[in-house]
Amino acid sequence: PIEVTKFGNWLSATYGVSVATHRGKVHDYLGMIFDFSEKGKVMVNMIEYIKNIISDFPEEIIAIRTSPAADHLFTVRDPSLATPLPEEQARAFHHAAAQLLFLSARARRDIQPATAFLTTRVRNPDEDDWGKVKRLLGYLKGTLHMPLILSADSLTLSRWWVDAAYAVRDDCRGHTGAGMNFGQGMVMSYFWKHKINTKSSTEAEIVGVDDSLGYILWARYFMIEQGYEMDASLLYQDNMSAILLETNGRASSSKRTKHIKVKYFLIKDKVDHGEITIEHCPTEQMWTDINTKPKQGLVFRAFRGHVMGIPANYKDSDYEGKVPLTPVMSML
Repeated sequence: PIEVTKFGNWLSATYGVSVATHRGKVHDYLGMIFDFSEKGKVMVNMIEYIKNIISDFPEEIIAIRTSPAADHLFTVRDPSLATPLPEEQARAFHHAAAQLLFLSARARRDIQPATAFLTTRVRNPDEDDWGKVKRLLGYLKGTLHMPLILSADSLTLSRWWVDAAYAVRDDCRGHTGAGMNFGQGMVMSYFWKHKINTKSSTEAEIVGVDDSLGYILWARYFMIEQGYEMDASLLYQDNMSAILLETNGRASSSKRTKHIKVKYFLIKDKVDHGEITIEHCPTEQMWTDINTKPKQGLVFRAFRGHVMGIPANYKDSDYEGKVPLTPVMSML
């Protein structure tokens, strides 16, 4: 504590600003509450931020939803048949989408596919989009206290689940979901709409891995710079044809895949150099599939449990009052 005080005093004197120190096991950073009370784990929540999103929304959210989005999430009505939102309502939609994007990238991995879709609709939102954002807010209201719980079995082995949904968007493009953990909960989690159209699910999976590769390597190199001797990053996929192409390159190409551009075989180079290992994962255990499409019921809750590091039978009432809302802070 003395050294912390000296460092804080130095910062104050150097930059002319008062510096606050956070002591104890609960800390606040950019709206995220980090709770280190349980040994070997960290619990992350953004309860107050979610409350602000709901209170900022111009329409009262009454209905509680059990999933962030319905099966028709990616369905877009023909513009000639859709009813566009009035300007003021469209601005409110845009504002909510931006808030949800900030939330989903930090503490609420479970709303990422719905958020990814909503952000593509901010230019010309219609009444259908308004209903979809209301449903998402209804889900957040019913899971207000849900934390992201992270722990590590090993800090030298990063495990990645990368999955792609083929042609699920209205323009027939695919969608990728990727996530990494060291034990419990996804430390990193991403979602993308593909920038190109693909001709098969196998090709969509290869594009998904290429989109994710930069993050896989960044995480690996970051840990190496922290002094960890990293094992080869373990990449799980549920498509055997894609795995063969990623490990063998052109040697496994056929008439159906010989058109794939060379750039998508960068993954093979990383496999050859021992930086990445690819293993097959059954679709039933491809947890980041929750980031590619709207799931429902028991399947959604099971996949959500692995991504968020919470029990599959999570009940918000079980966590109410147990999740810290504010840290202990003292001013220097």
